[in-house]
Amino acid sequence: MNIGYIRNSRLVQENSVKTQQTLINDFCKTHDINLDKIIVDEGISGSGEKTTKRDGYNSVMDMINNGEVDTLVVISISRWGRNLGEIYNSVRVMEKKNTKFLSIKENIDTSSPYGRFTINLLSSLYEMELELIKERTKDTLRVKKENGKVYSPTPFGFDRVGDELVENKKEKRLLRKMLKLKNGGMSYGEVTKYLSRNRHKNKSGEKWTRGNVFSVLKTFVKNEKITPSTV
Repeated sequence: MNIGYIRNSRLVQENSVKTQQTLINDFCKTHDINLDKIIVDEGISGSGEKTTKRDGYNSVMDMINNGEVDTLVVISISRWGRNLGEIYNSVRVMEKKNTKFLSIKENIDTSSPYGRFTINLLSSLYEMELELIKERTKDTLRVKKENGKVYSPTPFGFDRVGDELVENKKEKRLLRKMLKLKNGGMSYGEVTKYLSRNRHKNKSGEKWTRGNVFSVLKTFVKNEKITPSTV
């Protein structure tokens, strides 16, 4: 089956549904493609709407995943999607399902060497985008940490007030008790059983596990600058 896909924004009128239909039909006639249907997402902004809200897009992807689509024709990549990762991942699915992707304005044909080169370039840009996001995230977390801001799930022994960590005295007392038991010769498992017997809960309000005990004591020792050998 050969499918045309159209997305028309509420704000953009120069590429109306009728215009896109004409362009796709003319392209298919010129290239001897027997178009079976055109699926339309009307009044949808590519940059502002998630694909979960695009019924036409999801319908096309379902057909592709079911192996029903031989060729997908769009006016441009921007009509298919605005998110680089979304576009790249969807085209990868098409490759696996042997669906040819044709973008008229960019002259992309994934069955041609140039088309494959373009997709590989898209892949590289996507990977670079992911790396840049990771770096920005690391920088943000580092700055928050240096300024005493919350940069991760609230640790046991503290409460979160806005972006600040405020000491929870009750939890801190329990941490000191746990550390004392551990230094007194108890195993992590035995400390866990002690907490269970005395109905102490972790930060999530659930029963303590050995892993929880190990993790919070390690963090406590590090934050309080206690000699590591004591844990």
